[in-house]
Amino acid sequence: MPTDRDYKILSDESYEVDSNKNDQPWEKGDILSNSKLSTDYKVLQVKDNKENGMQAMAVAPIKNGKPDTSQVVIAFAGTNADDGLDILTDTQTVGLNKDTLTTSVEVPSNSSKTETHKKIVDAQSVTALQFADEIRKKYPNASISTTGHSLGEYLALLVAAENKWLNVGFNGPDPYGILSNEAKEWVKNNPGWLTNFRNRGDAIGNLMGNGTGAGIKISLAMGLNPLKGAFHSLSTWKFDDKGRLIIPKNDYNKKAIQQESERQLMQQFVMGMVVLQELKAKFQASGGGLSTNEKIYLEDSQALAVIQLASSEFELAMTNTIKIYQEGMLDLEKLWQQCVSKARSEASDLSHGEIMEMLHSVNCTESTMVTLPNEEFREKIAKAKQMSEKFTRLVSEIKSKLAELVQRDQELARQLG
Repeated sequence: MPTDRDYKILSDESYEVDSNKNDQPWEKGDILSNSKLSTDYKVLQVKDNKENGMQAMAVAPIKNGKPDTSQVVIAFAGTNADDGLDILTDTQTVGLNKDTLTTSVEVPSNSSKTETHKKIVDAQSVTALQFADEIRKKYPNASISTTGHSLGEYLALLVAAENKWLNVGFNGPDPYGILSNEAKEWVKNNPGWLTNFRNRGDAIGNLMGNGTGAGIKISLAMGLNPLKGAFHSLSTWKFDDKGRLIIPKNDYNKKAIQQESERQLMQQFVMGMVVLQELKAKFQASGGGLSTNEKIYLEDSQALAVIQLASSEFELAMTNTIKIYQEGMLDLEKLWQQCVSKARSEASDLSHGEIMEMLHSVNCTESTMVTLPNEEFREKIAKAKQMSEKFTRLVSEIKSKLAELVQRDQELARQLG
């Protein structure tokens, strides 16, 4: 998969498609080479729409000297402040959810002067979907993902949701208002597929709510001045040596860190599905169809991928839940000690036994406040661990079945090998 840093760089480079902004815009066949990219990328297709200002490019990573079109990234350009069409899109499409753009054009008149007329064209949201459809048809076996920054991420989220693709982008307003009903249902049922990294203080990137659930709001310790332009800049995002986005560890970012962990799991799952699709194509190429064993292998592998993802997500949730239970147990013990201490200070003339008897009379005992609730917490922790063990056994059983199948079918083993 492209790294988070790859997506950031591709989002940035998509601005260079604009021929009005650049003397040498990116064109089909160009190679994107950057020392910070995980690999070079080849430009497969570009779109520079002069009627509504939408720019985008489709790229593929270069492996062994050739573009690997099993993985394609579509990067959408954000707002060019000097482009009136982009500004109109920000107000009419992002702000008002319109699928058309009302522009002004100058036309000659009979008096040898020019007159300004209104012209209605497709919005960038419409042409973004059309460009994505072109790429999908041209590369039907590709695993396609989208990226963008600002307006570009708005379009990238829209395209990903409508096509059920992965997305990783930055500082984008949320396009939930213009999604189809089918896409709205999909984003609700598939959390983790769409990722919109947002700076907490970015007034632009946090527009239009978070209906898609893609937003991961991160505090970069830059203060909270919404007029500070750096909040919206791509340059504010930092990455580790593996290209993963760095989320500063602070109290505000606890939720973001958990969301990021869940997103990484989902990406691993999607990659597993990509590998299975490649296996299926390989099997079919060998004999035109799938044998019974090949079908069983693919179905069981899909089941394995689903179970492993569910297991990983459960482990993550279980770890967080157990931490909450353990903190709760400590809080109960502290509460009991505070209760005894306060009673002792309020009735200093009473003995320890008399104080305990007084507390018992109002059902305030160590048993009711600490022991019994802690036993319930421990039971919940034990049940969670039992569920985890069930996941582990199921994964082991499926893996064993797959290994047995390959051992029986030498032709299948040869193709896998």
